[in-house]
Amino acid sequence: MNVTREPPYLVDPTMMKRQRLEPTIIGGASQSSGSSLQQKPKIQINVTSPGPTPEQDRQRILREKSRANIIEIRFKKAIRISDSTTLIKCLESGFTPTTLQWLQIVGKMHVATALNCVKLARTLEAPCISSAIRRQHRGLFKEVLARVNEVPRTQMESLMNVPAYYLGVCLDKGLDPNIRLKNKRLPLEHACSHSRIAHIEILLKDARTTVSQNVCRFMIRQVKQQKFAERAIELCEEIVPNMILEAVVANVTNALRSMMIKLEPKYESHSEWEEITHMMQCPILSDYTTDIVKTPLNKHYYDRQSLLKWVREKGTDPMTREDLLESDLLIRSEFLKEYATALQAKIKKLE
Repeated sequence: MNVTREPPYLVDPTMMKRQRLEPTIIGGASQSSGSSLQQKPKIQINVTSPGPTPEQDRQRILREKSRANIIEIRFKKAIRISDSTTLIKCLESGFTPTTLQWLQIVGKMHVATALNCVKLARTLEAPCISSAIRRQHRGLFKEVLARVNEVPRTQMESLMNVPAYYLGVCLDKGLDPNIRLKNKRLPLEHACSHSRIAHIEILLKDARTTVSQNVCRFMIRQVKQQKFAERAIELCEEIVPNMILEAVVANVTNALRSMMIKLEPKYESHSEWEEITHMMQCPILSDYTTDIVKTPLNKHYYDRQSLLKWVREKGTDPMTREDLLESDLLIRSEFLKEYATALQAKIKKLE
């Protein structure tokens, strides 16, 4: 019996399904070719959830109102019994106190509690500044002021009656230093008349401060305020030559120097100006001075400290080189009247 055998390349050596010898074509593309495989179509499913119904909106609004009412009740009770923990929790939950409630917190609550509450506020109304000023706590005042848009002009009156720190902070915030008070005076005039030294210093640091002639004259005459005269003269726009004599009589050298610097551009071309400067400049110091002394040998006036040092070291007259003792010097009280009269005559010619 003859047995017909299949060719070896047609025999499947395994028990697995016979491999297709030809590729299967789907939609005109071969599955065996990786470069020509057709991408699977993307399927996008949009799920549209239905919006809240009117009834659901109504229920949500009622829940929010109920929650707000509960927080408000808790907040009012916390203020009444000074419960700082509940106050903080209510503020953290988003509760917004009224202006009256803020005034009570800032003005009456314990400073630590008030500070914690204010730090949680984004903005505060201007009346809160008054409460903070009355407390006179620098940290609390600074926190309150940081949350107010601007300082009301009406606060100037109270700021002149508390420590000068509060005035300085408000000026830095933009408060005008020239707001007239109830007595019609400018703040600087009020501070000078009441000798509020710290307030004077704060106001003069602000370049916007208006300084009148009267303020400059007042400072020159008041011993405690003479240290501010130089700065006041720099800010004053009403300096006149006649004020030179006042500085000399009051013996305020810094005021005299400030006046001369301010007046020189206007009067340096006048012949009388040269005589005035020659009269008031010490030949040794080469600068203006009001603390003057005089030798009996010449008509020059010297700065007292400079001439004393010269005489003690050299024992001679600076101009003539003749012997000179300290006891020979004439002090200002001995010739001031004559000196002032001569200076006044020259100033009148200048004017």
